[in-house]
Amino acid sequence: MDSNNKYTRMQKEHYDVGTSNHEEHNENSDYWNILLSDLKDNEYWKGKRGLDFACGKGRNVISMYGLCLWDRVDGVDISQGNIDFCKTTYQGYNSNWYCNNGTDVSELESNYYDFIMSTIALQHIPVYDIRKSLITDLLRTLKSGGLFSFQMGYGSDLHDPMGVNRPRSAYFDNAWDASGTNSSHDVRVQSEKEIVDDLLNIGYVNISTKVKKSFSDAGHTHWIYVKAYKK
Repeated sequence: MDSNNKYTRMQKEHYDVGTSNHEEHNENSDYWNILLSDLKDNEYWKGKRGLDFACGKGRNVISMYGLCLWDRVDGVDISQGNIDFCKTTYQGYNSNWYCNNGTDVSELESNYYDFIMSTIALQHIPVYDIRKSLITDLLRTLKSGGLFSFQMGYGSDLHDPMGVNRPRSAYFDNAWDASGTNSSHDVRVQSEKEIVDDLLNIGYVNISTKVKKSFSDAGHTHWIYVKAYKK
């Protein structure tokens, strides 16, 4: 996919200088008990490789290091500002930090990671074709048997719960003309079946979901947590 599309250019510009590290989300019990729950079996992950997609300023990478004795945990993000921050701040960690083009993760090796996570990220991309490109390329980077654990906004009603007229797109919409990102124009999964079927079509297997109330997210009343494996 051409990364010089209108939406990605806008998103790149928006995120260029960096984001918050969203430390408040460490207080979300579902973050630990659902999104990262598989890492509680820390012996299984010893010596394995992890990745945070849309790593921001590195919060999730550090969380993952606190749970298991990894060989390495890497981070990839659309923001050069975030990546520069991580490279400077976490020099003592065995991590590589990659700035991606917003439409794929072509800088990452194939069949390399055992675990990939992503949170508060994919829901900010209301262009289905871009999300599909990213999720498909992340599958390429997983080893056989590897796990992708991620979160998105959820709800059948696309209205803005805060009532300030922020657009919401359905899962398969392509909002190429969205004028903003990072909650100003989000996508929402409207049924568990639509995301499960989509992931199966992409090539993932053994997919499970859980719908929970959102955390520190005024744009979505609920979140969906998804786990999907590479065959």
